[in-house]
Amino acid sequence: MHGFHRISIERFTLGAFNTLHLEAPCPNCRRVVALAVQFKYGDCWQHEYKLGDTLRWGGNDVGRPGASRVVVSGASESCPLCGSDGEFYVFVFEGRLASVEPASGLYDFVRSHETFLVLDP
Repeated sequence: MHGFHRISIERFTLGAFNTLHLEAPCPNCRRVVALAVQFKYGDCWQHEYKLGDTLRWGGNDVGRPGASRVVVSGASESCPLCGSDGEFYVFVFEGRLASVEPASGLYDFVRSHETFLVLDP
């Protein structure tokens, strides 16, 4: 195959994510703008969500379906006004995207080696 190797999808985690669209203050300029926050939880396959939506499962799954309360690490695309990006916490309650807030350092995703933390199973 001329130097190409076939990779089994079951053994290889792709860099897919989902996007949450919302109106919120930019963490840098503090002006309310349309933000797109990328996160990895649920079926990670470029799904587009808004607050209140129920997460999809059953594909490229990351996380624990059925967990009551979860916080997920998120990263925003650039602010349309100032160009900065930011880190966010995406809160999932009963399988729905419940709220978003700027990351404060309260949750340690590095130590857990995951993009999410189950707050209440």
